[in-house]
Amino acid sequence: MSGLQQPTIISSGELFILNGCTGGELQPMPFFRNKNLRVLSANLDRAYVATEPTIWSSPLGELPPCSVFCFKADLCEPEYCPEFESIEAPIRQIAFGSSHTLVLTTEGVLYSRGVAMYGSTGHGGARDVPEFTEVPALKGREVRFVAAGPFYSIAITAQGDVYSWGKAFYGETGLFSQVEAVPRFSSQVTPFKVTQVSCGHSHVLARTQMQQCISWGENTCGQLGLGQKSKPTYKPQLLSSIPSQIQTVSAGWAHSVAVGTDGRAYSWGLNSHGQLGLGDTTTRLAPHLLHDLINVHEVVACQAARAFTMFRTAQRALMCGQIPPDPAGQPMDFAPHRPGHHDPPGCILAPVPLSLSEEPGCKGMGELSEIVAFDKGAIAFARSAVYKVSPNVAPIQGGTKVCAHVTGLPYEEANVPIQDQLAVQVRLKSHSPNCDLIVKGRVIGKDLVEFETPDASPSPLRALVEQGTTLPVSVRVSIDGGFTWTPDRFAAPPARELEQTLKQLPGEQQRAGYGLSQGPKDIQSGLSEVKGDFEARRKAIKITSQSAAMLWLCKWPTEGPTQVEPGCAPVDGGTEVLIHVALPARMPTDNLTVKFLCTPKKSLNDPELEAKAPMRRDAAEITNPDKETVAKLPLAGVLEVPVIAFLDPGGRGVCCTSPPLDAESVAYYNYSVMVSLDGHNYLPRPLPFQIFDIHVAELQPQLGVLTDATEVRIRTTGFVMSDIFKVRLDFPKDLQWPPKLLPASYDHTTGDIVFHMPALQEAPKEVQGAGGDGEAAEGGAGEAQADRLAGVEVFVELSLDGQNFTEDHMHFCYIGGIRPEALKLLAGPEGAPEEETKPKGKGKEEADVVTLHAGSKIGCVTTGLPACRDFISAVLKAQLCGEDGETLKTLELPAVVETMESEGQSEELITALAPAIPSEKFPDAGGLFLKNFEVSLNGQSFSSCPEIPAMKLEPLPPDPILIALHCSVPGSAQVPDRLA
Repeated sequence: MSGLQQPTIISSGELFILNGCTGGELQPMPFFRNKNLRVLSANLDRAYVATEPTIWSSPLGELPPCSVFCFKADLCEPEYCPEFESIEAPIRQIAFGSSHTLVLTTEGVLYSRGVAMYGSTGHGGARDVPEFTEVPALKGREVRFVAAGPFYSIAITAQGDVYSWGKAFYGETGLFSQVEAVPRFSSQVTPFKVTQVSCGHSHVLARTQMQQCISWGENTCGQLGLGQKSKPTYKPQLLSSIPSQIQTVSAGWAHSVAVGTDGRAYSWGLNSHGQLGLGDTTTRLAPHLLHDLINVHEVVACQAARAFTMFRTAQRALMCGQIPPDPAGQPMDFAPHRPGHHDPPGCILAPVPLSLSEEPGCKGMGELSEIVAFDKGAIAFARSAVYKVSPNVAPIQGGTKVCAHVTGLPYEEANVPIQDQLAVQVRLKSHSPNCDLIVKGRVIGKDLVEFETPDASPSPLRALVEQGTTLPVSVRVSIDGGFTWTPDRFAAPPARELEQTLKQLPGEQQRAGYGLSQGPKDIQSGLSEVKGDFEARRKAIKITSQSAAMLWLCKWPTEGPTQVEPGCAPVDGGTEVLIHVALPARMPTDNLTVKFLCTPKKSLNDPELEAKAPMRRDAAEITNPDKETVAKLPLAGVLEVPVIAFLDPGGRGVCCTSPPLDAESVAYYNYSVMVSLDGHNYLPRPLPFQIFDIHVAELQPQLGVLTDATEVRIRTTGFVMSDIFKVRLDFPKDLQWPPKLLPASYDHTTGDIVFHMPALQEAPKEVQGAGGDGEAAEGGAGEAQADRLAGVEVFVELSLDGQNFTEDHMHFCYIGGIRPEALKLLAGPEGAPEEETKPKGKGKEEADVVTLHAGSKIGCVTTGLPACRDFISAVLKAQLCGEDGETLKTLELPAVVETMESEGQSEELITALAPAIPSEKFPDAGGLFLKNFEVSLNGQSFSSCPEIPAMKLEPLPPDPILIALHCSVPGSAQVPDRLA
């Protein structure tokens, strides 16, 4: 219950308090910011804090003034204690009981004041001591340590002698007498060579020079740890039942706690509120190991209060026992508790970590260096510590501006701020190879120290860095010119462990069996895997945190990145981009950044589009603008978009996700990407990049036969050239088919993107496999499948980066086979009736030949036509032959689908107009005929019409005007061709 084990002088940090008003968490006390904390002490119902100014200078060499503040009971605001002003020497320790106070200076002088109840002040007699006065009996004896109980005190001198005085009804002074009004030499305790003493209510614990624990005093609750209850004793009892070497001890009201040098904690005595931390409320008469802390928390200190106990690890505080209750009796909804356990209300039966309420962004970064406890709460001090370095990677040649994030730095906003008066230095140190560099720094903000990295090339680090590795150096900060430094919190993580953090963390990859185990063995195995993943993740996060608090020196890649893939991304963002660049090994990635640089264009050679540019629109709103100046303006402002990057798992370079940009301005910029290892300095050689806002405008054709592949051309808007062209087919939901990806290519002649729609006779293979059949449908099954799929509309989406596809929902319709039934002449040119009679004077066979004139309407009666007529691009194909039957040309005539009445019935026909072919086109043909007619709904998949006699096509007569023009040209011997 008494104060610190060792006196402390601390240059900077933050003070936290836990009591009934803080809701069960350690909350910061801004009152003590910008003050040097010198002493912390707590006991019974209050705690003292001694401070000094952060900046102090005296031409006469005077010591800085010491101000002491007191926290009483549940109060969160400290009270100034003017009685300590009489102590001129620097204070080393403060110890106090119920009605007396002791002050030990750095010179070894002990002062006391208070009510002389049972001689607790040590001045002899029953006279009170209103002011601090040196204890007469200890004059000339250099006191090194002092502790106090309610009405007794114990002091240890530099020679190891133990003196005690005050009430000793239970032998707590280690003296045979029950009351001593002046310090008496304790012949029973001194032989143990005590180095630390902790005073409880009526019992005492001490740590010896041999790192053993001794106890004496009251033992009604087993607080002496002897294995049984016994009468009080003034003779120290050695506790051989503790196997560990003792690092620190603490005595509570009626319980005791000890911590070994191995980080293990032991407790014994009264356990009414779970203050022993053993998971129950059973009193223990001998030391018991706290098993819950083994392999989880390594304890370095402990503090026992009236009904609770505080344990301190390297970075945090643990608590067990009674939670300090709210003084108004309000429930504490967010009080610490043990998950999965039903502890008594207001109590914690095993140690749990306490939340450290800190500034946003540095949660959990504070490092508790001291903690003291009293009946109503506790006070903790987190010394200044570097918790983050940004950027945390820099070239070994130096010259990089770096910010060290340091907790508890003095900082204020004033005309002459305190931080400007600090002698800030930054120390960069490496142990293997050995390197120690110190540079100047300055406080630029709250918890921020800026410095410039030095040139470490002449150091031993260069040899390893030149080999392509990255070396860490610890970053420590001093605000007093190098007299004190922040602690070296972390050692450099091993290379193997660091490389694991650069890869995918455990648990991010899906594992089969999670949540699907059926037997007890499988469940146990699954739980073991989950626990292993959790431990590995926690370890990886810890190592990542350690690496963020160090500065990593490396050889900077001077050549920059070499390639980016894909070379384009949609304006909506979301594309995973890989930038090929050679990076140093073991490099941390906290500040790895990719910047998308948008450089405005000066002209588009499109006045209408340029007028809509952002800068042009802004200039148009200016009254009487200078046209020459406006003409020189770029189309848009410079735009830089940095994004977070990460290492490529394959070791090829850096990966990132493209950011979303403004779709209306995408045409006014040229784009490029740049890489930065530290988030500030970018590598040379920006790589060209493209941002597009592409949309599918048209599919040609938009339908195809189920049984044949169809070549489809995609016409787009907003197209940019890319090396990647992919098409995604989205099938109707009722088919439950997965999307299908298809390759595509770019037609440089037409500017279209070309791909082949596959035949759809059967379900995709992955769907067949799921059904267990796996065989292609044949015969009647295939026909049934085709009938079922006829009319299916598939969405076609396009991607230029292989990842992000358009969402234009352009349809492609699959149709079944069509059945041409009869081909006939429907009308003459311009709709005139066509006589299908044999001409006079001709033979019977010649009279049966159908004669077509240019513009005659012919049609093929066809059944099985689809309902989706909007997608049809019909074609009537025929072979143009001469009189000898030799094919002269294949004609593809544009056609349409029409419904006509014939003999009282409706017929659907594919109709086209007979072509107009000049007679001079084929002068040696002897006559033109059309035969072998075929029809198609998309110009690719054709169905043959029933065979009929060839139709005679009357060519156009020679044009006399053209002939006259041709004959007027010298040297002309032939009639010019006229193309249809």
